[in-house]
Amino acid sequence: MTTQKHFSPAFKLEIAKLMVEEQYSIKQACEASGAGETAVKRWKQQYLAEKAGNPLPNKSALTEEQREIQPNRH
Repeated sequence: MTTQKHFSPAFKLEIAKLMVEEQYSIKQACEASGAGETAVKRWKQQYLAEKAGNPLPNKSALTEEQREIQPNRH
């Protein structure tokens, strides 16, 4: 049985930045984070969307700017 890991938005942001700003490959990001390929790809997609001002619906914001304008999520 596989247990799902939970990562904080700040951690996801750091991994996404490594891929976008430091040119980490998906494989390197997976190794650095301990997360799976699907997860790190999703974090990168979300980071790029937020940077473009188009946050993904129903996701806790990764970037500080989007967290400031996003309604509180419970």
